[in-house]
Amino acid sequence: MIDRKNSPKCDTASVKDSRKIRIVEFCLGEKHYGIDVMQVREIIRAATGIVPVSGAHPSISGVINLRGKIIPVVNLARHFGICVEYNLQKSRIIVSRFRQNQAVGFWVHQVTSIHRILKSEIEPPSNLIQSRGRYVLGVIKLENRILFLLDFERIALDINWGGGIEDAAASLPIPQADFDRSSKKILIVEDSTFIQKLLARYTREAGYDIFIANNGLEAWKILEDLAQSPDFHDISKHFHLLLTDIEMPHLDGFQLIRRVREHPLLNKLPCVVFSPALPEELIKQCEAAGADAQIAKDEIHHLISLIDSKVSR
Repeated sequence: MIDRKNSPKCDTASVKDSRKIRIVEFCLGEKHYGIDVMQVREIIRAATGIVPVSGAHPSISGVINLRGKIIPVVNLARHFGICVEYNLQKSRIIVSRFRQNQAVGFWVHQVTSIHRILKSEIEPPSNLIQSRGRYVLGVIKLENRILFLLDFERIALDINWGGGIEDAAASLPIPQADFDRSSKKILIVEDSTFIQKLLARYTREAGYDIFIANNGLEAWKILEDLAQSPDFHDISKHFHLLLTDIEMPHLDGFQLIRRVREHPLLNKLPCVVFSPALPEELIKQCEAAGADAQIAKDEIHHLISLIDSKVSR
């Protein structure tokens, strides 16, 4: 958890352009998918050996020993109901790391390439093509094929908790507050349906009044419309904090915060970034964009305390 007021300033000129995103393309049978590089820790050969585990979730093929760490492996084709065989020599395991620093491997048939594309080129999925678990974050059109951008974190949480939003939120602590949280309204910006519902449940349980935006562009339109309304005087009369993810189609968290900071009527709104991970480069980008603080998703148990310290009063 990083608090901007206790962090050194950084040179905005050194921050890389955040308008593009790197996507790892992989295949499940004949279908093409993509995953944000930010969710990828490493890619290894499946031929290193997957040890079966009895009684595990049907989507779990077993575990691997990765440098002394035992990591569960999700059979992604099986989870999606795609009936094809894996070739141990060609197939790969994409290792990701999520909540509470838990590492999970995702077994795919083949990793083909890495693409660097504009975030504005990622189209939101329609309900007709969305998966039952709502794992598709967006649709990417390439020259001769279409990639479905997946949310590995959502898949891992679905398997781990069986989709139990209530159980997940109930396990998180709610500290006491010295003010009335119900008088404070938070704008939550998150494109992952599961994380969105988890945050909503957790912050509401803590007592906050919340409003959900599905992406940065939607959130900006809400704020911009407020500022343009004839009865608008102070953003703190409408929202007391902006809690946003980083990687989202159309307008990411950095771009959203920059717009807020550059707007004369909105720039006092406290902004907190809630991200899957916070490597040094991302922390610098958060600070350069003007975030008041940032917190990794594996530190979600500290989220309410952070919000308490940042809401405008």
